[in-house]
Amino acid sequence: MKIIFDEDDLKVTNAVNLSNSLLKNPEFYNKISEKESFDLSTATPKQISDLLKNSVLNFKVELFYPTGFYNRIKYRKTFAFTDHEFPDTLFLNKRKLNREEESIGATIIHECIHALDHDAVDYTFGHGNNSSKNKGNTAPYWIGNLAYKIFKNNYQVSEIVFDQIEE
Repeated sequence: MKIIFDEDDLKVTNAVNLSNSLLKNPEFYNKISEKESFDLSTATPKQISDLLKNSVLNFKVELFYPTGFYNRIKYRKTFAFTDHEFPDTLFLNKRKLNREEESIGATIIHECIHALDHDAVDYTFGHGNNSSKNKGNTAPYWIGNLAYKIFKNNYQVSEIVFDQIEE
């Protein structure tokens, strides 16, 4: 998998670079493979790790700015969203970029797992609805948080709550 970002935002560019570096890191895949299981998954962690490692998917990151009253209300808490019509694109909310690059990178990796899930016709490994309650052991949450820990070089760092992300 390769993450592509063609816009002019240094923080997002750095987060994409972090994410692409992670996707080349054997430690990342080993940590996923070592996991016993994921909730709401028909694939083993090893299968997900292999799918991710061998994916040729180009995952595009685009920025959006919620305009108009309806969109400001709908997306007021949303860090990012994906759309089933564009399963290989992540839309990052420009109003929610006031956070560290590692957090943005973890969001990108979380959404990469959704794109991979959509691409993997033989398996399913999402997290159901958008509530973060009891989702920490699903593949998107766990792998997104693993990414954050690797980015921070700290496996004890608090986990990110991805419930402000819409899919």
